[in-house]
Amino acid sequence: MLQADSSPSSGPSSPSDPSARFPDTYAEARTAWLAAVQRLGGEWLGFQHPGLGPDGEALWMDAAWFGARAARQVLVVACGTHGIEGYAGSAVQTAWLAQGGPANPPADTAVLLIHAVNPWGFAHRQRVTEDNVDLNRNFRHHGTTPTPDNPGYDELHPQLALAHWDEEEIARAFAAMDAYRERMGEKAFSDAFNGGQYSRPDGIFFGGTSPCWANTTLRGLLRSRLAGARACLFLDLHTGIGPYGEPFLINVDPPASPARELALRVWGEEALSGKGSTHKALATFQGLLLDAFADELPDCRTSAVAIEFGTRERRVMQRAHLALMWLRRQTGDAAATPAARAARAEYAEAFMPSDPGWRDSVMRAGTVLCRQAWSAVADGQLRGFMPVERT
Repeated sequence: MLQADSSPSSGPSSPSDPSARFPDTYAEARTAWLAAVQRLGGEWLGFQHPGLGPDGEALWMDAAWFGARAARQVLVVACGTHGIEGYAGSAVQTAWLAQGGPANPPADTAVLLIHAVNPWGFAHRQRVTEDNVDLNRNFRHHGTTPTPDNPGYDELHPQLALAHWDEEEIARAFAAMDAYRERMGEKAFSDAFNGGQYSRPDGIFFGGTSPCWANTTLRGLLRSRLAGARACLFLDLHTGIGPYGEPFLINVDPPASPARELALRVWGEEALSGKGSTHKALATFQGLLLDAFADELPDCRTSAVAIEFGTRERRVMQRAHLALMWLRRQTGDAAATPAARAARAEYAEAFMPSDPGWRDSVMRAGTVLCRQAWSAVADGQLRGFMPVERT
């Protein structure tokens, strides 16, 4: 147990408070987050990644628990599933803790914060893991179910593998993407481009051929910490989709299901309507992290939302994905050329904009959403969501 060293403020953190700053590095984010957990008296759990950060620093998936160990109603908030997107999620979690967060949880309720689900990608400023795996496409049943095909991606892949980072090569890739979209339709293009693919390890949105470290580590955390949970409200914090600096909520629970009905009660129909999406058609995703809850917690119901904080319009984000795919093939001196530096800067700006206004907006909106979710749990909205106890 990390012991609290001061009483948390009930109001919003001030700009001079270190917890209110948007972190510049993984180490800075982790230090601020751990300090906020300690101040609030959370129980810390840490899982060290086998790799290292860009400066040789140790990498961790961290978690913090607030509330009774046997609580059956739990709010789970995760960040860094997509590595570089964790800078925003970390800032939100840390600011919420500085505001008082889940202080004094009511009986039978708890909060589990998960920081840097993909610590390698967080530290190295990439969406993917050390093996180029998109973690949010990796949570499928590897080896026990057929590997999904994505013939659309297989067709596009050669056109997306840029030889150089220059406008001529980028235009060639977009011409191929536009031709595919025109021929197959917007939904088919989204499925092909970012729904997830399992055949091209050097490609974009690669879901991997086996569970990666973050996958197995997260599953172990869920089993050990949420074994007694019967109802979870899960928030997975991301950046990219939606209006600039504003939250965009994605819920994939089936219509009229108990999980969808709970999501509607907590977030409202307008928030879950898809209004403001920068995608004309969302892909049908495979291997999502939220699937681990059903796999590992068969006696617990979970209602989940991915909370995206919008950054750039879709073609800019597609350029960013092309940039990372190209950058990962640049080694040695090639990784330090002006073209590589430009691609790296463009990529980072797409997922963690340097605009102070964007960062302030994300922290304000994110802490509001965390408070909203915690209010729903603390007020007992998960009681009726729990499955009937077995006799």
